Amino acid sequence: MRYRPRFILPPGSIRPIDFYKDYLPFTVLRRYSDQAVVAERVSAEELRRQQDNTQVYLEYRPERGKQPNRAGGPVVFGRVYRERVPFPGENGEGTRYLDLTFLKYNLVFPASGLPAGLNRLAGIFLKGAGLDPGDWHPLDNFVAAHIVLDGSGKPIAVLLAQHNHHRTYLAGKDIAFPADGRFVFDVALRSNELYPGSDSGNPVRHRVVRWSLYLKYLLSGEGRPLVSADDITYGRRSGEREVAYDLGFLSPCDPFYTAKIMLGAPRPYFGFDIGRDGPPGSDYYTVPDLLPLGNLLKFSYLHDGDPDDIRIVGESIDERRGTTDISRIMNHGGRKLFRDYLAVFGENGTTR
Repeated sequence: MRYRPRFILPPGSIRPIDFYKDYLPFTVLRRYSDQAVVAERVSAEELRRQQDNTQVYLEYRPERGKQPNRAGGPVVFGRVYRERVPFPGENGEGTRYLDLTFLKYNLVFPASGLPAGLNRLAGIFLKGAGLDPGDWHPLDNFVAAHIVLDGSGKPIAVLLAQHNHHRTYLAGKDIAFPADGRFVFDVALRSNELYPGSDSGNPVRHRVVRWSLYLKYLLSGEGRPLVSADDITYGRRSGEREVAYDLGFLSPCDPFYTAKIMLGAPRPYFGFDIGRDGPPGSDYYTVPDLLPLGNLLKFSYLHDGDPDDIRIVGESIDERRGTTDISRIMNHGGRKLFRDYLAVFGENGTTR
């Protein structure tokens, strides 16, 4: 409860929901093969029974009852991970370790859209194709903020999920320590992705790529890929709303995390998958090699405009072949993160 974050919604945003009260009761369970409805009303128990049955999927039909979020306020699901994370040494030093606790907070939306900062041609194409950029796929259960605590229980970093990749922010360097212990995150318009809270009274744009294969563009702004856009966020100074939510806790084995079935209907375009299908449980990560979370924390410690980060990423990723030297980027980020951690917190973990 002490470190639960604050989430700031942009103007015109859909509101977050309670997955088990505002979403699941308004779904049907449908079979892929013949589109037959297997269950008219999907309870939590039915979802548990069916979570590994990849022959079926959930279809959200809010018109069948109360509209989203009328059953109560949104619920953010909290989860705790504890890891002993190794960091590579420098100048012949051995491996260093930190005992870290990851407090994960999952915000849930009934749908996810494309970034609001699409280029003009993309907007024209989508309109002509009859595709709604504000409702790209059903259910967004991957909106996640991780507050990272050190062995003393003090927050030292933030790990944010952003479009099939993550970014790490060191407290006291990349993101300010909040006076009340609650970090502030701005929710991007349409895409629901999270960014550190802005002090600007104006909208803030953030470069977006769909896959970590294009991290070099994300950091440098050079060599823009065909599939790219900008997220747009609005901070508290722009007068936007903070989400009032309840904090809930589920079993680590709950289908919200572990379901193999799609929790939203498929939306192929003329038979092709273009990323509009509903998601599985929120424990599924795009690059499994970046688990446990300590690996993801190190790999994601990259900074916009940093020449060293840009060089390492450029040398480690072959965009043409679609390959990434995960170990090299992770070791680079790990060394840099540990060095910066010592600069901010000192050897004994107290803030300098």
